[in-house]
Amino acid sequence: MVTTGYLEHDVPVRGLKLHYQEWGSPSAPPILMLHGFGVSGHMFDEFAERTQDQFHLIAIDQRGHGDSDWAEDGDYSRSAFVEDLEAFRAAMGIDRFILIGHSMGGLNAVSYSVAYPDRVRALVLVDVGPEAAKEGVDNIVRFTRGPDELEFEEFVELAHRFNPRRSLENIRERMRHRLKPTATGKYTWKFDSRFRETDSGLRIGSELSNDESWHLFRQISVPTLLIRGAESDVLSQDIAERAAREMQRTRLTVVAGAGHSVPGDSPDAFTAAVREFLGDLQHGLFEPVAASEPPPLQQLVEEHEAARRRGLSLSMLLVAGVAGVVTVAGAGYMWRRAAQSRRQRTVRGRTQAAAQSLPNVTFPPVDVEAARRRAASLLEDLSDVGRQGVTRARQTVQDVDLERARHAVGELARALGDGSRSAPAAVRAAAARVDRKKLRKRTSRGTRVVWAIARAGLAMALTTGGKALGHKKTKRGRVLPWRG
Repeated sequence: MVTTGYLEHDVPVRGLKLHYQEWGSPSAPPILMLHGFGVSGHMFDEFAERTQDQFHLIAIDQRGHGDSDWAEDGDYSRSAFVEDLEAFRAAMGIDRFILIGHSMGGLNAVSYSVAYPDRVRALVLVDVGPEAAKEGVDNIVRFTRGPDELEFEEFVELAHRFNPRRSLENIRERMRHRLKPTATGKYTWKFDSRFRETDSGLRIGSELSNDESWHLFRQISVPTLLIRGAESDVLSQDIAERAAREMQRTRLTVVAGAGHSVPGDSPDAFTAAVREFLGDLQHGLFEPVAASEPPPLQQLVEEHEAARRRGLSLSMLLVAGVAGVVTVAGAGYMWRRAAQSRRQRTVRGRTQAAAQSLPNVTFPPVDVEAARRRAASLLEDLSDVGRQGVTRARQTVQDVDLERARHAVGELARALGDGSRSAPAAVRAAAARVDRKKLRKRTSRGTRVVWAIARAGLAMALTTGGKALGHKKTKRGRVLPWRG
């Protein structure tokens, strides 16, 4: 297809002559287009021809490409392309515009949109993402670093083998804009010949890592359409889908039957996708597919790595994390110690209350030595239980055979002598309460009765033999050791 209807111009920009093609009416909404590596603005001819009735289209030959000047200082950095575009916009008197970028031009468009978001109404990225597949990039490098000079038809055949989706007629038209004749009558590439040299000393692209490139794409704030060729070997489907999720306002469209060069491989589908996007945007119907949920773990890891490269110390983060863990663990330990102390105080309080609630009974004279031995044995047993801990003591007390406890108390009473037969009603009533509790259910309350009975027996022994043992009764009826 031989394209017509456009004008070609030059404009001086930052010490260089930039060439461009212009389509449509200057009064229509402007669209600026940036081509990929090794080609020229003419790669958008089919798209511009189909949309010139609706838009004012400008396809720029970027520095070192097409009919624009080469950079004598070898500066083909990303920032140089971005500043060229801003200077070009100002020279053309364009305020805001729609920006379309393919491959290398797409990366330049991303950086421009982040640096000058107020200038870009909408962004269309063509088969470009934060990462590129190595296989596809290597294929492009091998193609552009082929023979320096060939016959025109030899270049056509070489290009057709590289991209068999195009017809020979279409490729001939495209190659007329990419080749120039030499003094020998053959043809060579228009782009800067130093691109074909391995050690050219040129400053090309940017030095961003993959993580930093992803971060740059996520900073795009303008509505964005990401178009991928379904058969592309440069932009994978996984990377395209992830980019659409993680970018702020982005819609992904996949064009069937197209490879990396989508506008020329499938111009009708490409044009339809751009028209739909711009139409929805104009009518307020644009709905990006970018995810609204929190960033995934992989994104957080990448942003952390990018921050580390900018000077953030990972060791500082680790130290802060360890300090946080130690603080939380210490607080938990202190809380457990406090809770255990409260439980112990509660048990001691209940034991003392039970002892104080026992009646002050007096028994006839008994065998003091036998009572002392029995009391000492009981105290030793109680001390062993206390040393095993509150929790185990509770379980031990619950497991006590109430029947055996009752007989033990009776045996203690018999040891006190014949006078035990006339023990006060309080002791007999306590034993009777044990029998009643046993008939019902062995509960924690029954356990406390066992302790009460044991306390009663101990009180009887110590009270009866108080003088012989050298003890003195307090005002409240409790028995305490007396030294002196």
